[in-house]
Amino acid sequence: MSDLKYLPQPYFLIDREFNIHDFSQVSSEIFYISKNFLDLVDWENHGKIKYILGNKESRAEGELTMKTKESPYALFDISVNWSGNRGHIICIEKDHRLLELEGIVDKHRKRLADTNLELLEKKELVEKTLFEIKSLSCPFIKLTKRTALVPLFGNLDVELIGQNEKRVLEKSQEGDYQEVLFDFNGVGELTNDGVEAFVSLVKELQLMGLQPCIIGIKPNHAFYLNNSKTVPDVPFLNSLSKAFNKSI
Repeated sequence: MSDLKYLPQPYFLIDREFNIHDFSQVSSEIFYISKNFLDLVDWENHGKIKYILGNKESRAEGELTMKTKESPYALFDISVNWSGNRGHIICIEKDHRLLELEGIVDKHRKRLADTNLELLEKKELVEKTLFEIKSLSCPFIKLTKRTALVPLFGNLDVELIGQNEKRVLEKSQEGDYQEVLFDFNGVGELTNDGVEAFVSLVKELQLMGLQPCIIGIKPNHAFYLNNSKTVPDVPFLNSLSKAFNKSI
């Protein structure tokens, strides 16, 4: 085996018939190595892996259920780069905590929508409803010892930030956090005052020594920010998965 065995991720060198010619040491620790790469993939995913590996493009990516020594059903992101008839494959296992977290966030969004409908039907509870909705719209979730997630829901206005700013700052100080990820996937519209309040919150976190990041920016958000004088000076990431992989 060549120096490829020292690669820190599961790596395979295959041919166009998916035969394995080389692999990293990490691969042998995770998988029962066989002669053909298809033997490592759950049979229901054989059509998918053939499509990914048979793609005419030199590079392709996908998600597969693979068989490991620990579990017969483990979810992996795979990336292949072809050079002639030689395919170089990297496999990265999806963290189960991330899948659980995505499920929790989705349930939270659905619960928020249900809360909106149920409470807004009662006119005498409008003020209390709005307060509860704003509180539900900015939860503080611990991802790792150094990373926290704050998914935002609804319109990014001054009320949303003002009602939750103190709690976010206090929660950020309770642990040894280094990063706070603000998820904009659930954000509707942006307002000038809301963006200014959010930027103020970002600056306070930066003064505390934390690194805020923004994920899930939508086209209407990007259009607004591009035409705004107030833009948060933070990294922008495409998805929660990338942000989570970056933080672990």
